[in-house]
Amino acid sequence: MKFNILEEDKMRELGFTDHTHISWYLYKRLRKNITFNLLIFKDSLEGDIDVLDELCLQPYPYETMQNEASTIVKKGVEEVMNILKKAGVIVE
Repeated sequence: MKFNILEEDKMRELGFTDHTHISWYLYKRLRKNITFNLLIFKDSLEGDIDVLDELCLQPYPYETMQNEASTIVKKGVEEVMNILKKAGVIVE
């Protein structure tokens, strides 16, 4: 997956922050304790996407689970990804 950095105002409008000044960070809550986290490094455009269970700070394996909660999380991840693709932040 490749990433693109937009103008600062657009990144902030999408919900990104850059408190570290070396990367853009996006945090979206998908369920009570499940979050979508995207980090894009400004100098290399490399990034990481994590879906985390905030209770135990571990990856949430929504793709391998078969229950209502994982279905809701999967839908949330897809919605966030589609918004970022449409905006041009995620480039496939």
